[in-house]
Amino acid sequence: MKEFFFPAAVLLLICLCLNSCTGPASYYISKEGNDSNPGTSPGKAWQSIQRVNEQDFEPGDRILFQGGETFTGTIMLSGEDSGTPTSQLIVSSYGEGKAIISGGDIEALKADNCHFLTIENLELRGAGRKNGNTRDGLLIDQCDGVVLNKLEVHGFQHSGVHLHQCDDAHITHVYAHENGFAGIHVSGTTIWDTVSYDNHNLYIGYCVAENNPGDPTVLNNHSGNGILASSVKVGTIEYCEAFNNGWDMPWTENGPVGIWIWDCTDFTIQHCISHHNRTNPVAADGGGFDLDGGVSNSVIQYCISHNNEGAGFGLYEFGAAKPWQNNTIRYNISQDDGIINGGSLGIWKADKQGVMRNCLIYNNTFFNSLEGGSCIWMYDHYPGYQFYNNVFVYNGVLIADGKGLDDEIFLGNLYWNLAGEEAFLAYEDLQAWAAATGKEMQEDQLIGIYQDPMLEQAGSITLTDPTMIDHAGIGGYVPLPGSPLVDGGLDLKELLKMNVGDRDLLGSPIPLKNIYDIGAIELNE
Repeated sequence: MKEFFFPAAVLLLICLCLNSCTGPASYYISKEGNDSNPGTSPGKAWQSIQRVNEQDFEPGDRILFQGGETFTGTIMLSGEDSGTPTSQLIVSSYGEGKAIISGGDIEALKADNCHFLTIENLELRGAGRKNGNTRDGLLIDQCDGVVLNKLEVHGFQHSGVHLHQCDDAHITHVYAHENGFAGIHVSGTTIWDTVSYDNHNLYIGYCVAENNPGDPTVLNNHSGNGILASSVKVGTIEYCEAFNNGWDMPWTENGPVGIWIWDCTDFTIQHCISHHNRTNPVAADGGGFDLDGGVSNSVIQYCISHNNEGAGFGLYEFGAAKPWQNNTIRYNISQDDGIINGGSLGIWKADKQGVMRNCLIYNNTFFNSLEGGSCIWMYDHYPGYQFYNNVFVYNGVLIADGKGLDDEIFLGNLYWNLAGEEAFLAYEDLQAWAAATGKEMQEDQLIGIYQDPMLEQAGSITLTDPTMIDHAGIGGYVPLPGSPLVDGGLDLKELLKMNVGDRDLLGSPIPLKNIYDIGAIELNE
């Protein structure tokens, strides 16, 4: 018999080929498994989270927990477990339903410097914000390229989902409820940095933040937020809902908000609904949406805020290092917001702290039928605030607490007092106010309107699903034929030489017949 001898180089090539052909692996975890198994098939599954934490995973590997079963402990992932841009590391469920990761008193999953990680189709459960849990549910720290999808996260004292210093994060279909500080929270370290941001290219879409009441351990600041992002350069929050948050916040000064950002730039919040959010009864805020300290070049558009205890749309500056500037609020509806404070729109800056300037507020519909309800709460005057083509319907006074106006621009807006009083900001009527102040005047002509807007059924919004913003859901705010809103708006594209958008809140093309309407919805008939 002949003997065959293979050169060492050939043997090396064979070994490399075998390794490369192996490819990414799937690892299964089942209550019926055994940690001495290889874990590479459902029949040879591991049993515990501890065994998962002992393994170093490769790009493309999948960590799969059996659906419908509960696994106790904290999944811990590090830089040694990272994926690649084309081969994510995946943590998910297999079989029927979501696997439950029970973190008990601490996190359910914690990833540190683990890049290109996908976490999906899991339920993350904590012991409860007042029943022993002291942490976030899902803590992602300094991980780039993270994808979070189809997660339910609840029962954590801090945030349900917390991302810190992460680039290119993509968060979708997360249901965060019954957490303390926030449902979804993105944070950084740049509060006093005048230039830098810690998170870049953030996307949050199709998420629900419900009943996150407050963190009992936060005694010197707000808690109980729905969705909150800070230190972000380029971000989007869309098709999200926040409701019934903030009702058990222990702090008695500043408060939570349904959906909001601070220390961010180039950020868009759109197609969202924030409703029935709350605050401590003696605290501030509790509103629907908020562009807060240090936000610049950002927009809230095509959103609905209703029945919040605070302002529907807050424009606030607490004194961050970066200037609050060049922001836009357009094509939104606020209905019966400001139950405790703030009205439809709140404007505030801390005394002698921070910079606040330049905000365009146009084609919104602000409706407040609450007893004594106002459309604007204005703490003071800040340069560059401009109001065009808005509907202001109120049941008390236009501006809460009798605050006057200074150099703010008001042009082409419609005003209507549900109580039927024509007196306007301490003047006999709108015309007298305009003549005395120069507001709502263009080429010596009054263009502001004081008249019933003739809406189909204003005040009737009960809509909660942001994917259902259509005529059936918000048709009460469509102008009736003959309404003074129809063809009554200014052409801001021409007047301000800027892009004012090509759709209204319902997604209808605007303008119709090259003439703009006033308010968030254009009559397309």
